[in-house]
Amino acid sequence: MSPISNNQKNNLNKSLSSMDDTTFETDFFDPLKTVIHPTSIIGKNVILEDGVKIGPFCTIIGNVIIGQGTRLHAYVTIGFPAQDTGTYESIGQIRIGKNCEIREFVTIHASKKNTDPLLSNDTIIGNNCYIMSYAHVSHNCVLEDRVVLTNNAALAGFSYLEHDVRLMANTGIHQYCKIGKYSVIAPFSGTRQDIPPFSLFNGLPAIFSGLNRIGMRRAGYDNKSIDALNTLTKIFYIQKLLLPELIEQAKNIGIFEYPVVQEFIHFVKYSTRGVSRTSVMTKQDETNGKTD
Repeated sequence: MSPISNNQKNNLNKSLSSMDDTTFETDFFDPLKTVIHPTSIIGKNVILEDGVKIGPFCTIIGNVIIGQGTRLHAYVTIGFPAQDTGTYESIGQIRIGKNCEIREFVTIHASKKNTDPLLSNDTIIGNNCYIMSYAHVSHNCVLEDRVVLTNNAALAGFSYLEHDVRLMANTGIHQYCKIGKYSVIAPFSGTRQDIPPFSLFNGLPAIFSGLNRIGMRRAGYDNKSIDALNTLTKIFYIQKLLLPELIEQAKNIGIFEYPVVQEFIHFVKYSTRGVSRTSVMTKQDETNGKTD
């Protein structure tokens, strides 16, 4: 880690103030250079690792660490106090990992006071995340590696997104919700509950619409694992068995041994906000007037 000192920032700003647009454009896309556009504001406690790019009109204040190779495009705002009526200053730390892309008008807020030892005291974004224009990461949120937030996706406070989650355009996540790994939430959807791993969810409120088979295959999961998890989700969402019964049936039909099955069950077991038991299949039955 090679943070930039205040003197280095000042010298960098002076050198950039005389550059023309062509020079900035060339340097911004050079992976070896650290660039701060002269129109941006960088606070005294901000640490930038090597190769960080700060585009035009960005504001970064508070205790912020931005990892190597991460790029902030124009008008990004990081470090202002939590949007909370009782919070008037930036608290904790914001940590952004390596090789992230943070696009235009993204906002990432500092933490608020937290008394729950199970929740994050900081706002954390992992490595290789892609956060698109106008997305909002609220106080005390945690994003693991390779998370993608599409345009206008909004995370309320203490949201937790496991690795390889995809939130599509205009998605809303309620505070304290957890989104399981490799899950995808469709555009214009929202959830007040936890979303299990490997799942596709859609609607307001979002309901289960199948497995993220494409994402699982890309991640290296074999067809047997995917089929086993598909069987489990049918039992979970259609038969609506209680968790002990679900585990017993999974063992009886020989799918409990698959790690993806155990991960899904573990997520449901330890969910704090609950997991929706509504799916596209059961919703269609209700619409057609069918009951169990």
